[in-house]
Amino acid sequence: MRSFFYFSLEVAALLLIIGIFLGALFYFQKNLSLFIFYSAVFFSALSLGILRYEFQDQRTDLTEFYGSAGKRVELSGEIISDPERTAKFTRAVFEVRGAKILLTIPHYPEVHYGDRLKLNGILNEPKNFSNGFDWKAYLAKDNIYFEMFLPEILENRGPNFSLAGGAKRILYSAKHKFVGNLLEVLSEPHGSFLAGITIGERTSLPDDLEEKFRKVGVIHIIVLSGYNISIIADNVLKIIGYLPLAKTFRTVLATIGVILFAILTGASATVVRAAIMGILLLWARETGKIYQALSALIFAAFLMIVINPKVLRFDASFQLSFLATFGLIFLVPRIEKYFTWFPNFWRLRENLVSTISTQIFVMPLLISMGGSFSWVMLPANLLILSAIPLSMFLGFLTGFFGFFSYHLSWIASWPAFWLAEYQLLVVDFFSSLLP
Repeated sequence: MRSFFYFSLEVAALLLIIGIFLGALFYFQKNLSLFIFYSAVFFSALSLGILRYEFQDQRTDLTEFYGSAGKRVELSGEIISDPERTAKFTRAVFEVRGAKILLTIPHYPEVHYGDRLKLNGILNEPKNFSNGFDWKAYLAKDNIYFEMFLPEILENRGPNFSLAGGAKRILYSAKHKFVGNLLEVLSEPHGSFLAGITIGERTSLPDDLEEKFRKVGVIHIIVLSGYNISIIADNVLKIIGYLPLAKTFRTVLATIGVILFAILTGASATVVRAAIMGILLLWARETGKIYQALSALIFAAFLMIVINPKVLRFDASFQLSFLATFGLIFLVPRIEKYFTWFPNFWRLRENLVSTISTQIFVMPLLISMGGSFSWVMLPANLLILSAIPLSMFLGFLTGFFGFFSYHLSWIASWPAFWLAEYQLLVVDFFSSLLP
């Protein structure tokens, strides 16, 4: 509610007092209706939610930056995100005295996570897109309130060495080397496609091809999703299972692996949600508890919203990921019995039921966000999703072998190339059927 309406701290305090009063009344007066108890919980939760949002919205004093908006300024700060390389530019989050600024800079000279830069450029406040997308609010959820487009890099003093920063730099360096290994033995767009489905790095995927993925309704394939994460977590657990270690220690290693992978891929809302659910599943198996997927989903969403309450309204990937997963958990068991007639060769039936379930739940949100329903989405997903696990495995082998031998990587790239070619041809075919 605080995402949509403004409540002062005085109102939040009053709501909390009402909640405490009703709770005390219910506790001491045993014969009161449960409605009093539910009201106490509601008012208390509403107050705490408002207060949590207010604390998240507390900004560093940005007066000097707002005063410089629209002007050319010289700033010294640090890159605090892994720079994202798009087709034309590189984007990175730059922090200056607690203020976060989104930079759009050329590919060269390259900048890396942790680099301390001195910049000269025009500081601007973000503006919303003409298609109605609230770009300003989307950035604000991560406390980013300013942008700089193509500033001049006056000085790069290198990384600010620290234990956490050094670990992140190693992870990001390994990721970029992995992508480089793929692109060394695979032509485009096959290399970028495999980089997208394995570690969520689309690199130089052509804009026209990305638009085809959107039109056909399979963009979630090249944007790392919970489906990809579940495949990775399952395979990590299988590999660790062969190690001569105690079961608890294997689970700890698998948990660390999932966390490191989430950080490596940029820790988007989709990845974090899937990682939390994956870790809960790992420990449910370890402790012999029953894993309830719906409870795990609600807990993961609650935890993410407590950490950053702005994702609930302003992060579309969080909303779509939650709805898609809810569709899988709630609808699949209820409708799969009606599709027993459909062949399950290459997991076609599973993919059909999963696609129908997720799309029923995400379609209203997609349409409200300016998207549209594509009639080719169902057959395209059926033909592509069945090949994703094997594509991810071959893509991983190609990139992994590249750390040791170009020739091994080149050998693994051949089946990976033809499987990627098949999926790209499916997208091309179905996009050609659309206006």
